[in-house]
Amino acid sequence: MTQALYAPWPETARRTWGWGALGLMVAGYLVSSVPVVIGTVIYTIALTAASGAADPMAAQSALSANTLTVLLPLMLLQFIAWGVMTLLWVKLFEKRPLSTIGLSGRDFAGRYALGLPLGLLLVVLVSVAAALLNMGAPSAADSLGEMDPARAISQAALIGYAGLFVGFLIQGGVEELVFRGWLMSALTARWGKMLGVIVASFAFAVLHLHVFISGLMYGVLALTGIGLTGLVFSLTALWRRSMIEAAAAHGAFNAAAVIAPTFALMASDPNQTIHTAVAEVFSSATGMAGVENVSLGPETYAQLIAMGGLSVVMIIGLIMRGRKG
Repeated sequence: MTQALYAPWPETARRTWGWGALGLMVAGYLVSSVPVVIGTVIYTIALTAASGAADPMAAQSALSANTLTVLLPLMLLQFIAWGVMTLLWVKLFEKRPLSTIGLSGRDFAGRYALGLPLGLLLVVLVSVAAALLNMGAPSAADSLGEMDPARAISQAALIGYAGLFVGFLIQGGVEELVFRGWLMSALTARWGKMLGVIVASFAFAVLHLHVFISGLMYGVLALTGIGLTGLVFSLTALWRRSMIEAAAAHGAFNAAAVIAPTFALMASDPNQTIHTAVAEVFSSATGMAGVENVSLGPETYAQLIAMGGLSVVMIIGLIMRGRKG
């Protein structure tokens, strides 16, 4: 009998083989990356033709500088494609309703609205942990110049913030659809709830192996923090018996983690534009800034400690709720 995570599966539904589901997740990610690859190649060719010099490093630097207008839109296309392929697999191959992946139209707006402040609270929790760990030591804020919020609320900046917010809501929503919606429910149907949650959270962390670009130790700490953040989203989905709140929280968390430091950078540096600030913050937030641009201060452990502690509290709460039930 199929162990359902969110809603009962119909008798006609198919269960994807456990290891096959993991392989499909990787394949879906790679196939959906095609728009990014094609877009990057076209951008590089156009840039080379305009400059008259074939310099791959210069093209890569230009792509990074245009994170807001080129790189992020390409990545957004990738996530949309990944989400569509996942939904098609659920409906056409597994032949199960979307309610079985925690996606129900009933009170969708209310559930989504509940998840948005949760994502912001997670950012606050990590920020408080960083402040406590960094107590008595120079903080990142100390390196900023005199703050002038007026510099960070130009029309271009506000449009940029809005684009980032919507984009990250979509990106976070698709990741929850894939990992907490489809993958976790598919693995639970084969391997049980505990293994389904653990393996789906681990797979989510593995998706972010690019953090090792910034060094081995940084990569280990960052990947652990990301894995525990994924576990928090998994536990949120279990707690609410829905992926909708987790999807909203994930998107809001990512958006706030990029928009807030972008605002601070623009407000403190008159030479920054929304484009340069987003490029710098995005590189740092994704762990792709490189070894020479990262430091292992106390704040590096903040996400790991905050999400680890919250996971423990949530697990205890779920166990107690299960005993009462």
